Amino acid sequence: MSPATPMPVPWSTPSHLSITPLAVTEGRGLLVVIGEIDLATSGELAAALADALGGPPLSALEVDFAGVRFLDSSGILVLLRAHARAAEQGCRLTVTDVRSAVRRVLEITGVLATLGLDSTSPAC
Repeated sequence: MSPATPMPVPWSTPSHLSITPLAVTEGRGLLVVIGEIDLATSGELAAALADALGGPPLSALEVDFAGVRFLDSSGILVLLRAHARAAEQGCRLTVTDVRSAVRRVLEITGVLATLGLDSTSPAC
Protein backbone atom coordinates (compact mmCIF):
# COMPACT_ATOMS: atom_id res chain seq x y z
CA MET A 1 0.00 0.00 0.00
CA SER A 2 1.46 3.37 -1.02
CA PRO A 3 1.28 6.43 1.23
CA ALA A 4 -1.56 8.82 0.54
CA THR A 5 -0.78 11.98 -1.36
CA PRO A 6 -1.78 15.04 0.65
CA MET A 7 -4.57 17.03 -0.95
CA PRO A 8 -4.21 20.80 -0.95
CA VAL A 9 -6.67 22.53 1.34
CA PRO A 10 -7.78 25.78 -0.28
CA TRP A 11 -8.67 27.53 2.97
CA SER A 12 -5.25 26.89 4.47
CA THR A 13 -3.61 29.61 2.40
CA PRO A 14 -2.70 32.68 4.44
CA SER A 15 -5.05 35.61 4.38
CA HIS A 16 -3.82 38.83 2.86
CA LEU A 17 -4.84 42.28 3.89
CA SER A 18 -4.00 45.63 2.37
CA ILE A 19 -4.76 48.85 4.22
CA THR A 20 -4.08 52.17 2.55
CA PRO A 21 -4.42 55.37 4.57
CA LEU A 22 -5.26 58.31 2.35
CA ALA A 23 -4.38 61.91 3.10
CA VAL A 24 -6.26 63.59 5.89
CA THR A 25 -8.07 66.69 4.71
CA GLU A 26 -10.12 69.10 6.77
CA GLY A 27 -10.11 66.78 9.79
CA ARG A 28 -11.31 63.76 7.83
CA GLY A 29 -9.40 60.52 7.35
CA LEU A 30 -9.89 57.55 5.04
CA LEU A 31 -8.59 53.99 5.26
CA VAL A 32 -9.12 51.73 2.25
CA VAL A 33 -9.14 48.08 3.31
CA ILE A 34 -8.80 45.17 0.86
CA GLY A 35 -8.74 41.46 1.68
CA GLU A 36 -9.88 39.28 4.54
CA ILE A 37 -10.13 40.34 8.17
CA ASP A 38 -9.75 37.42 10.53
CA LEU A 39 -7.68 36.40 13.54
CA ALA A 40 -4.52 36.36 11.42
CA THR A 41 -5.00 39.88 10.02
CA SER A 42 -7.13 41.78 12.55
CA GLY A 43 -3.97 43.06 14.27
CA GLU A 44 -3.01 44.86 11.05
CA LEU A 45 -6.40 46.56 10.99
CA ALA A 46 -6.09 47.47 14.67
CA ALA A 47 -2.66 49.01 14.08
CA ALA A 48 -3.85 51.02 11.06
CA LEU A 49 -6.87 52.33 12.99
CA ALA A 50 -4.69 53.20 15.99
CA ASP A 51 -2.26 55.07 13.73
CA ALA A 52 -5.11 57.01 12.11
CA LEU A 53 -6.65 57.89 15.47
CA GLY A 54 -3.25 58.67 17.02
CA GLY A 55 -2.32 61.25 14.40
CA PRO A 56 -3.70 64.74 13.90
CA PRO A 57 -7.17 65.14 15.45
CA LEU A 58 -9.96 63.91 13.18
CA SER A 59 -13.63 64.80 13.15
CA ALA A 60 -14.39 61.75 10.97
CA LEU A 61 -12.65 58.56 9.93
CA GLU A 62 -14.10 56.54 7.06
CA VAL A 63 -13.08 52.90 6.69
CA ASP A 64 -13.80 51.80 3.11
CA PHE A 65 -14.66 48.08 3.04
CA ALA A 66 -15.45 47.74 -0.68
CA GLY A 67 -12.51 45.34 -1.03
CA VAL A 68 -13.15 43.30 2.12
CA ARG A 69 -14.25 39.77 1.24
CA PHE A 70 -14.45 38.29 4.75
CA LEU A 71 -14.86 39.56 8.30
CA ASP A 72 -14.90 37.46 11.47
CA SER A 73 -15.52 38.30 15.12
CA SER A 74 -11.92 39.39 15.72
CA GLY A 75 -12.32 42.05 13.04
CA ILE A 76 -15.65 43.18 14.49
CA LEU A 77 -14.01 43.56 17.90
CA VAL A 78 -11.25 45.70 16.37
CA LEU A 79 -13.85 47.92 14.67
CA LEU A 80 -15.88 48.33 17.86
CA ARG A 81 -12.81 49.18 19.94
CA ALA A 82 -11.68 51.72 17.36
CA HIS A 83 -15.20 53.15 17.22
CA ALA A 84 -15.16 53.65 21.01
CA ARG A 85 -11.70 55.26 20.91
CA ALA A 86 -12.78 57.55 18.08
CA ALA A 87 -15.90 58.60 20.00
CA GLU A 88 -13.76 59.45 23.05
CA GLN A 89 -11.77 61.79 20.78
CA GLY A 90 -14.86 63.37 19.24
CA CYS A 91 -14.33 61.55 15.96
CA ARG A 92 -17.05 59.71 14.04
CA LEU A 93 -15.78 56.37 12.71
CA THR A 94 -17.87 54.87 9.91
CA VAL A 95 -17.49 51.81 7.72
CA THR A 96 -18.57 52.31 4.10
CA ASP A 97 -19.05 50.37 0.85
CA VAL A 98 -19.57 47.01 2.54
CA ARG A 99 -20.08 43.86 0.43
CA SER A 100 -23.25 41.89 1.06
CA ALA A 101 -21.55 38.93 2.82
CA VAL A 102 -19.71 41.24 5.22
CA ARG A 103 -22.83 43.37 5.69
CA ARG A 104 -24.75 40.24 6.69
CA VAL A 105 -22.16 39.47 9.40
CA LEU A 106 -22.46 43.02 10.73
CA GLU A 107 -26.24 42.78 10.61
CA ILE A 108 -26.37 39.45 12.47
CA THR A 109 -24.06 40.78 15.18
CA GLY A 110 -26.13 43.95 15.57
CA VAL A 111 -23.41 46.48 14.80
CA LEU A 112 -24.60 47.98 11.49
CA ALA A 113 -25.88 51.21 13.03
CA THR A 114 -22.92 51.53 15.43
CA LEU A 115 -20.55 51.54 12.48
CA GLY A 116 -22.60 54.10 10.58
CA LEU A 117 -24.32 51.72 8.19
CA ASP A 118 -27.99 52.03 7.36
CA SER A 119 -29.76 48.68 7.35
CA THR A 120 -31.72 49.74 4.26
CA SER A 121 -28.82 51.00 2.17
CA PRO A 122 -27.69 48.68 -0.63
CA ALA A 123 -24.60 46.50 -0.28
CA CYS A 124 -21.81 46.38 -2.84
